[in-house]
Amino acid sequence: MRDGTRTDVRRADGGVTAVEVVGEPDAPAVLYCHGLADSRLSAYDVAGAARALGLRVIAPDRPGTGGTDARRLRRVADWAEEAALVMDALDVGTVALLGVSGGGAFAAACASLLPDRVRGLLLVAPLGPPSWTTRGMTGGQRVSLAIARHAPAFGGWFLGRLAVPARRAPGLFVRLATSGMPAVDRRALAGPQARASLLANYVRAFERGSGGVGQDLRVLTRPWGFDLQSVDVPTWIHHGDADTTVPLAHARRFAEAIPDARLHIHPGEGHFSILAAPERMLADLAA
Repeated sequence: MRDGTRTDVRRADGGVTAVEVVGEPDAPAVLYCHGLADSRLSAYDVAGAARALGLRVIAPDRPGTGGTDARRLRRVADWAEEAALVMDALDVGTVALLGVSGGGAFAAACASLLPDRVRGLLLVAPLGPPSWTTRGMTGGQRVSLAIARHAPAFGGWFLGRLAVPARRAPGLFVRLATSGMPAVDRRALAGPQARASLLANYVRAFERGSGGVGQDLRVLTRPWGFDLQSVDVPTWIHHGDADTTVPLAHARRFAEAIPDARLHIHPGEGHFSILAAPERMLADLAA
């Protein structure tokens, strides 16, 4: 049984932002920025670690994704306003930030633009801007990013079509999703809990259609609207050297750009296997 709660935050335009809260109630807060074609439910992947470390994880769906109503974001930086609204609604003064994969840019935007409300930044396998190398990515990932640069709405629609087998033929979806991944990631996603999480999050991401994921693709592959060099909070970056979804080179570039960021390379770990033991990473924020 899941130990968490859903909260709907009402925006000024009347729209709703869906938020999942897991971990220890009233504990220091961590704002979780989920990945691409992912949802707030991924917070449950770190819920046990959060409870063990005395943290409360607050995970909003981005506009148009999951349970959150659509709202146009012109750039990644606009997400900071959404994050501040969630923090205000939940009466949270300051947060640490956790950004995973495609959520890394959104977490970094909050660290840059809301410095007085951020205690620290943790990036796990973060995806960088489109000008950074795609060497080391699977062919499918490179093609998806190339499509996103030129036709992000189509990219979102295409990914949304894969939600159909995720619902109706989960075995086929997992085979499609993991083709080209390193063996360590395929093993990680073969476990029943990880497999169920992958399927549930993918389906939930397209609960309101493909517009939210298409918007994420658009803003991630355009200028982000802030400089990584402006991030001035304690920052930790974790990345597996076997990752073929986001190459290790991206983590290195984040670490070079963010002042005093600490990079932790996990030998033999991939994009998904690195999340199998979140305590070792969340401990940075708990400290």
